[in-house]
Amino acid sequence: MGLGKKQQFSFKGEIRDDSLLVGSHGDAVIKVDGTFELSGIVYCPKYTVTLSIEGDGHIALRGICNRLIIKKISGTCTLDLRDLTTKELRCESMRQKAKILAGKTRVVTRANLADDAVLHLMNSPLITSAITTDNSQIIQNNTDSFIADASQR
Repeated sequence: MGLGKKQQFSFKGEIRDDSLLVGSHGDAVIKVDGTFELSGIVYCPKYTVTLSIEGDGHIALRGICNRLIIKKISGTCTLDLRDLTTKELRCESMRQKAKILAGKTRVVTRANLADDAVLHLMNSPLITSAITTDNSQIIQNNTDSFIADASQR
């Protein structure tokens, strides 16, 4: 069986789309730049999804993913992953006022945060490498107040 071609999704400018669908057809790369309101379903139980996000807005993803790599997230944006189950979450660069609301994940292999970035972890995954500078934070919370606390930040 040959290697599948990577799925490529690119959003630039002012975009609003609630029908994003990332299927189980190989690794996927999603690039977002601008002002955005995006949501959709990810079903990649054996593959990797890579995100690069710059700008202002909100992205909500639900479903299942083997590995989620966030290459870059910057700006005044929120990545809502509360309904996404992953085995591995990797945040290579979080800057400015970026916020990630992470759902069920087994391990966070890297978390590099700067400026005022915030990483909210709903459960208590194993964190193997974390760097926080400036006013950035990693918050672990198992209670029902997680959603209320996260939305107020």
